[in-house]
Amino acid sequence: MESDESRGEHSLLIREILQHVVKHPDAKDTAEGIHKFWLSRNTAHHSRDKVREVLEYLVEKKDWLTKKVSGAAVILYGLNKDRVHEVEGFLQQSGNDD
Repeated sequence: MESDESRGEHSLLIREILQHVVKHPDAKDTAEGIHKFWLSRNTAHHSRDKVREVLEYLVEKKDWLTKKVSGAAVILYGLNKDRVHEVEGFLQQSGNDD
């Protein structure tokens, strides 16, 4: 996440993914499913690799999402419910930046 443009693109993806899991706290999906079903037209043009990069950031760096390997190396992502208040705070704060 280097350039300002890249950071802005990642910010939109992060916000859309987090908004989805806050509205649907039991939702879990693969990176491909998230790319296909969770993103709006504004962010759906991003590559699956970029979506995976953001998902890994939200799991590894922020601990806002969980990652579970299911079956034959199928990775499912979902909300870390222990951090939901932190996620909601982030969304309220980032919503005020617009």
